[in-house]
Amino acid sequence: MKVGKAIRKIVALGVGATMMGATILGATAVSDLKDYPNFFLDGDQYDGVIVVQGSADSLAAVDIATNMFYTGTGTSGTTTTSVTGDAWLVGTSSKKLEMANNNATATNVISETPRSINTFIGDEELDALGDGAWKTNEKDYTYQQFLFFDNVDPTTNIVKYGEDDADLTSVFFSLKNNRQIARYKMEFTSVAESDITDGNGVADNTGLYLDDFEDTDITFLGKTYNVVQARRSDTNVNEATLKLVLMAGAVRDTLLEGEAGTYTVGGEELAVELTFVDADEAKFTVNGEATNKLRDGDTYVLKSGQEVGVSDILYQDYAGGVHSATFYLGAQKLELQDTNINESTGSTHDLRIGSEDIDGAAVVISGSNSGSKLKVTSIELNMTTEDDYFVAEGQKLSEVIDATGEEPEVLFGGAWDIEYKGLTSPATKDLKLSSSSAKRYKLQLHDGDGNAVDLPVAYAESATNLSMSEAGANSKRLVMYERGPDENNATNYIAKDDYFVVTGGTASDGSAKSYLLQYTGSDRDTKASPKIKFKNIGSSETLEYSVSGDPGNVATLKIGGYSFGVISPARGTADLSADDFPIMVDLNGDGAFNITSATGNVAFVDYHGSQWLVEKYTTNLTVQWNTTGPFPEVNITQSTPNADDYDNVVPTNVIAIVTPTTGPEVRAALSGLINNLLTPDGETEVAYGYTSMGTFIKFTSPSSDPNELTLTYPQEQRLPQLYVTSGSTTSSTRTTGGSANRVGISPSTVTKLPEEVTNVKAQHIISVGGPCANSVTAAVMYTEQGQSVPSNCAEGFNAGEAIIALYDVGDKVAMVVAGYSGDDTRRAGKVLASRAGELSGSQVTVQGTTLSNAEIVKVK
Repeated sequence: MKVGKAIRKIVALGVGATMMGATILGATAVSDLKDYPNFFLDGDQYDGVIVVQGSADSLAAVDIATNMFYTGTGTSGTTTTSVTGDAWLVGTSSKKLEMANNNATATNVISETPRSINTFIGDEELDALGDGAWKTNEKDYTYQQFLFFDNVDPTTNIVKYGEDDADLTSVFFSLKNNRQIARYKMEFTSVAESDITDGNGVADNTGLYLDDFEDTDITFLGKTYNVVQARRSDTNVNEATLKLVLMAGAVRDTLLEGEAGTYTVGGEELAVELTFVDADEAKFTVNGEATNKLRDGDTYVLKSGQEVGVSDILYQDYAGGVHSATFYLGAQKLELQDTNINESTGSTHDLRIGSEDIDGAAVVISGSNSGSKLKVTSIELNMTTEDDYFVAEGQKLSEVIDATGEEPEVLFGGAWDIEYKGLTSPATKDLKLSSSSAKRYKLQLHDGDGNAVDLPVAYAESATNLSMSEAGANSKRLVMYERGPDENNATNYIAKDDYFVVTGGTASDGSAKSYLLQYTGSDRDTKASPKIKFKNIGSSETLEYSVSGDPGNVATLKIGGYSFGVISPARGTADLSADDFPIMVDLNGDGAFNITSATGNVAFVDYHGSQWLVEKYTTNLTVQWNTTGPFPEVNITQSTPNADDYDNVVPTNVIAIVTPTTGPEVRAALSGLINNLLTPDGETEVAYGYTSMGTFIKFTSPSSDPNELTLTYPQEQRLPQLYVTSGSTTSSTRTTGGSANRVGISPSTVTKLPEEVTNVKAQHIISVGGPCANSVTAAVMYTEQGQSVPSNCAEGFNAGEAIIALYDVGDKVAMVVAGYSGDDTRRAGKVLASRAGELSGSQVTVQGTTLSNAEIVKVK
C-alpha cells in the first residue's frame, strides 16, 4: 500500500490526533460502551467494585453509583440512530435489512443487500430524486429520477462482521471490488430533443451544435447545473453522439469587461474582475491572481483551492457592443458523454469532473439521431467500486472511498452517499457455556420468568466419557428427555436431587416457557398427607404437591401457566411405598409419557426466545435418549425457532460439541455452519462472530483449559442502520420501548481504595481517576495490557479532557474514568451517569468545561 494511501485510510477511520498513546491503543475490551452497564451486572446487581482515590474522583464515583440504570427484564428498549435531512433508511415497514450470519469464510459470507429491500428508489425515498423538467428553448421536457440497485451478488454490499484492509475487525457495510454500487437514471417522460445546427445556429444535419440544450438548466439529484455545452462529437449524419458540459457553483454572476464584484464563497471573500473578453475567451483576476484565458466550459483552480468556471461568453464585435462573461465561483464542472446513444446499454465514457475522468462512473445516454434532431430518452450513471470498501459505524462510503486513494466523486460528484450508523442496540443478555471447574460445563440461561439458571450439561467422568450431571454420573443428573414406563430400569428416571427441564407452550409462536427444576424428595404414600417437592432453581421457591397414591398420576406440577404430569416409572403400587421414590415427568406438557426415542428430548427456551437443545451421543455418534451412560459426547444446539423474532434471514444455529479429555477435563468446539469466526489483531485464544439475529458470538480457547462460549443475545433483532443520503445530514440517537431500573449496588462491598484491590482480575472494576493517583487505573491501562507505566504517568492526557474506556482484565471487564484534572474526571463521571446512552465503542474522550457542553468523541 502506498504511504499516502495508508495515511488517508487512517484519517478516515477516525483516529484522533490526541491521546494516541496507551490510553487509546491499550483499550482492548470487546465490550461496547453502548451496552453499559449490562456487562457489569449479575441479574440486576452490580457485580464488581468501584475504586477511587481523591476528593473530586470520589464525587465522580458517587455520580456513577447513584445513576446506574439498566433496561428492566421483559422490556425491549432499543437504541437507534436517526439521520435527519434527505435520507432513506434502507428498509420498509414490512421488510428490514438484516446483517449476515458468520457461517462461511470471509469472501463467501452472504446476506441481504439494498436490492433485497428495493430494486430501486425514487422521490418517495429520497427528495433529491424528485421529478423535474429540462426547460429548453422549444419545450419543457419532464423527467423522473431513480437509483437502481442492480447488484445480485449477495457477498457484496452487505453488512457483516469482518476484517478490513487495515486489519481492523468490526461490523462493516462491506463492498467488494468491481461491483456495482448503484445506477442513477434520469428517465424522460417526454423525449427531450434539440435541433442540430452549425456554429451559427443554422440547421445542419452534419452540425455539432445542439442549440436547444445549450444555456439551459437541468437538475441531477437535487443539484442544478447549467448546460454550458451541448454538442455532437461526429459530423456523420447517421451518428448519434452527445456531450453535455455542465457547470454549477456556489456563486454565479455575469460581469462586463472591466467590471468587478465581491463575493463570499465558503467563508472566503473574493474580489473578481473581468479583465479580458474576445469572441471565445475570457480572463479574470481574483484577489489579484490572474486566471488563464478560459473558453466556454473551462475552469481554473486558484491558489486558494477555489475554482472559477466560465459558462457563457458574449462578444459583440462593434462599437458599443456588449463584452461580457458569465462565471461560477466554487465551480463544479461535469461532463457527460456517450458516442453511441443509439445503444441503450454499454458505456463509451466515464463521468468527467473538472479535468479528471472518474473511474467506475460509466455514463450511458440513450436516444437517437433523426438527421435534423437529436433526441434523448434517458441519462444514466453506473457507479462501480474500484477497491474493497469497508464502511465502519459512523462513516460514509465517500469517506472510505477517499481513504483508499480512489475517487469519491464516483457518487455522481458527491450528489449522494451511503452512511452506516452501526447496528441498533436493544437490551441484551449473555447466554453462556462456561466451566465452573475443569471437569464441568454449565449452561447459563434464563427461565420463563427471566431468572438466571445454570444447567449442569457435562461432567468429565474420564478421558473418554461424560455424564450430564453436576458432580458425576450418579449425582444430581440433568434430565432433558422422556422415557416410557419401564419397571426394570427405574434408575433411568428422575431420582431425588436430580435436575430436569420442563417446557410448556410452543417455541415457534413465542409462547414457550422453560424452567429448571430439582426433585427434592417425596413421602411414601403410607404417610399421612404425603407430599412431593420440587425446587424452582430460578426463583429458589419450593413447589409442593400432595401425592395422590396413584402411580399413574402421582401429582400435577404447575408452573408458568402450564401443567406437567408426574408419574411413577413402573406405575406399580410398590413404587410409592418408599420415601423419595423415582419419578417421570411429562417434560413438554403434552400428556404423553411413552416417548422412547431421541424425539423425546426437550429443549430449553430462554426467556428471550433463544432455544437450546442438549443431546447425548453414543460411541457411534447417534443420539442417546436414555439416561444410561457414560457417553463420549454432548451436542448443544442453539437456534431461534420463532420466525417473528427476525425478518427474513434465518439465524444460523450455533452448535457446541462437548467432549472429555485427559485430566479428566471437558472441552468444547464449535461445529456446523457457524464455525468461521474471526480473531482480531492483537488478541489470542478468542474468536468472534454474529448471527443475523444480531447475536454476538464469543468463543474463547485458552490453552490447557476448557473452551467457553458466550452468546450476547438481543431481546429483539439487531438491525443495520444503513442510510442512502443526499446533501447535508445530521444524526441523533434515542432509546425507545424500554424501562430503566436502578442497578442494585451493595454499599458495604462495592467501594474500595486502590490498596484494597489485591488482584484486578478477580472482579469487574470501575476505576475512577488517572494512573498518577490511582494504582488500579495504572494496572488496568498498562500492566494488564502488557505495557509499562510511562515515566510521565500523565502521558496522553490533555487539559480539559477525560477518557471513559473499557479494558479486558482476564475474563473481567474494567472501565477507566479518568481526566487530566480532578474536575475533568468528575465531568466524565457525570457524563457516564447522565448521558450513557450517547456512548459507543470501547473508548471515548469527554471534552468541554461543563456537563451540558461536554462533547463526547468516539476514539475506538
